[in-house]
Amino acid sequence: KEFSLQTAENVILIDDLQALHAGVKALQGSFSLPFDGWLVNNGEKISIDSATVAGDFLELLKSIVYIEKEPELTPGGVCPRIWVGELSITGD
Repeated sequence: KEFSLQTAENVILIDDLQALHAGVKALQGSFSLPFDGWLVNNGEKISIDSATVAGDFLELLKSIVYIEKEPELTPGGVCPRIWVGELSITGD
């Protein structure tokens, strides 16, 4: 199945994950990290500021549903977008 931000409905695009080590419990595998990003619905983007994503690393890896073929150049490096089935998101 092909995934696209142009056709995706109610998808959270995490654009800037912050404080990578502050909210991580390495021995338990859990994380709770602030992020900025977008709510994407059929190509339309609505900005999300200061939300939190939480979950378990093992469950996150099991929830990967798609890895885009083409990498994207970001300020942090080069990486393809990775689509994950479900994560816990909180924010205003």
